Amino acid sequence: IFFRRMPRGKRGDKNEEDVFDDEDQQHDEDGDHDDDDAQRKLEKLLNPEFAANFIKELPADVRKRVYGLQGIHKDYMEVHEKYLEEMRELETRYEALYAPFYEKRKQIVQGQVEPTEDEIAKGSKVVEVKEEGEDTKPGDDVPKGIPDFWFTALKNNEMVDEAIFQRDEDCLKYLNDITATNFEDYNKGFTITFHFNENPYFTNTTLTKTYHLAEEDEILIEKCEGCDIDWKEGKDLTVTVKKKKQRHKGGKNTRVVTKTEPCESFFNFFNPPTIPEDDDDDDEDEDALEELEEQIEQDYELGRTIKDRIIPKAVDWYTGEAINTMQFQLDGDGHDDDDDDDDEPGQGVQAGAQGQPPECKQQ
Repeated sequence: IFFRRMPRGKRGDKNEEDVFDDEDQQHDEDGDHDDDDAQRKLEKLLNPEFAANFIKELPADVRKRVYGLQGIHKDYMEVHEKYLEEMRELETRYEALYAPFYEKRKQIVQGQVEPTEDEIAKGSKVVEVKEEGEDTKPGDDVPKGIPDFWFTALKNNEMVDEAIFQRDEDCLKYLNDITATNFEDYNKGFTITFHFNENPYFTNTTLTKTYHLAEEDEILIEKCEGCDIDWKEGKDLTVTVKKKKQRHKGGKNTRVVTKTEPCESFFNFFNPPTIPEDDDDDDEDEDALEELEEQIEQDYELGRTIKDRIIPKAVDWYTGEAINTMQFQLDGDGHDDDDDDDDEPGQGVQAGAQGQPPECKQQ
C-alpha cells in the first residue's frame, strides 16, 4: 500500500557541549511524541488485526453497542451500493446525452459548421455585448472556426495555466479538441484525449492520459498512463539542449558536446510519475516518497480539473465567464460553497474550488 507518510518529529539539536537548553529539550520531547504518534498511526494502517484487537479491549456492554453500530452500518452499505449502481447507470445515460453537444461544439470550433440563428440568439443572452461594425461579407479574410479556443480556455483556468510554460504556448494553439471518456464503471478511471491539428512539433494527432482508480473508503490511484510523443527533430518541448566546448585530453583541439536535460513543460503531463510497487516501497527514501506522492496528487488534480471543469464548460473558460463564476462562488475561506450545484451530472467525483478536485490518495 502506498500510503501518506506521517511527518517526522523534529528533535532539538545539541550545542557544542552536548547540553540541551530548555527550548531544545522541549523540541526533543515534542519530536519523540510526534514519532510515537506516527508509529501508532502506522500500526493502524498496516496491522489487519488492529480493529479486532481494539474491540476486544472494550468493556462488554460497550462492545455490544459497537457490534450494533456495525450491524447498522452493514445495512447502510447495502443501500449505498444500490445508490452507487444507480449513479453509474445515470452517468452512462447522461454521457450519451452530452455527446451531441460536444460534437457540435467541436464542429464549430474547427470551422466545419456555423452555429444556427437560434443558437446564436441563445448565446447572445448569456453575455450581452454591444455589437459594432457590420457582418463580414463573402470573400473577406476571416478566421476559420474559433482560433486558439482550447488554448485560451486552458490558460484561463488558474491551475492549468500554472502547468503551461511559454515554450508550450505555440504548440497548444494547434489543439482543436479535448475529450474525456469514463471507464464502464466511472469510479474505476477515465481517459483524457487531446486532439491536435497537424503541427511542426510532433506527428501525433492525439495525446492521451489515462487514470486507473480504485474505490474504497476514498478514491485511490492505482496507476497513471501517458503516451509516447513522436517529437519532430529538435522540437521536443520537454527537454533543453545545451552545447559546450570540450577540450581533447593532451591536445589543443576542442569539440562541441551536445547534452539534453529535462525541463518544465505542460507536455510532461503525458509522462506521469510512476507509482511504486509494494515491494519497491521500502527501498525508497522517505522524503523522496513524500515528494512523489505530492507529484502524483498534483497530476491527478490537473487531470480532474481538465475533465470535470474545462471540458464541460469550455466556452465559459474561453470567454472568461467561468473565472467570474468561480470567484462569485468562493466564500471567505476560499472554498466553494455551491460546488454540488455547479458540477455537471456524469462527471464522477465532484471538483472543488478554483477547479481543484478533491484530494486523492495513492494506492
